Amino acid sequence: MRVNHQMAARAGINADAIPTVYGAVLERLDTGVILLDAAGHPAFINARASRIVAAADGISADATGVSAASGAATRALRAAVAAVAAGQVPSRRVYLERPSGLAALVVTVIPLDGIDDGAPRVALFIIDPAAPVRIDTHALGAAYGLTPREASIAALLTRGADVAQAAGTLGIGVSSAREYLKRVLDKTGARRQANLVRLVLRGFADSPV
Repeated sequence: MRVNHQMAARAGINADAIPTVYGAVLERLDTGVILLDAAGHPAFINARASRIVAAADGISADATGVSAASGAATRALRAAVAAVAAGQVPSRRVYLERPSGLAALVVTVIPLDGIDDGAPRVALFIIDPAAPVRIDTHALGAAYGLTPREASIAALLTRGADVAQAAGTLGIGVSSAREYLKRVLDKTGARRQANLVRLVLRGFADSPV
């Protein structure tokens, strides 16, 4: 749990209570999460958000608040935080352009209602659309009775590989890969490969979400 005690103290937040309230749940998310006080000062950042911030490509976070790559984007982000914290809107989504030219970061700002005084008031959920999709092949296999090889084929196709590329990655022939794909489609009830990809992304993809 990455609680910044100095930031928390400046925001009047009981940092020691944050792990108890939020625990390991936020750390397990593959979405970046930053918790802020009503003034926009960070008190908590999970592992995924730490990596996004460390990349210095679209968003930064320090004791002064959260910032974007440009002045205009920073103003838009902070205005969204202020509006949500003040209860003016139920949530707000901001798209932050990145100097690298990769797809914009998607930041959803939501209020943290119904928690004690002194706790964080606003949460930022940060999605990096350019991040590779991670598929939970164990859960996928368990849900549909897929063998490890069948689940791997489904995961590779969902990440954008074609059948030949998936076969090469797994060290099998293309005809074998096609047979595995046929079994996957039968077991999942997906009529086509596109349906399979949608099914996997909706239920078994960790990132992006």
